[in-house]
Amino acid sequence: MTMKNAAARGLGEALKPLLESLRQLAKDERAKRGPDAEAIDIAIVNLDSAIDILTE
Repeated sequence: MTMKNAAARGLGEALKPLLESLRQLAKDERAKRGPDAEAIDIAIVNLDSAIDILTE
């Protein structure tokens, strides 16, 4: 399945830097054993899935 909507593909590409920022935030949160690490990890999985769908 390929995303035919160019705007959707563009949004998916625009979200990629945000995903990388979230990954770094999760890494930092885990390193300090912060309480939000698990929630950030869940957000990463969901955002990564959305990006995959939008940019296929």
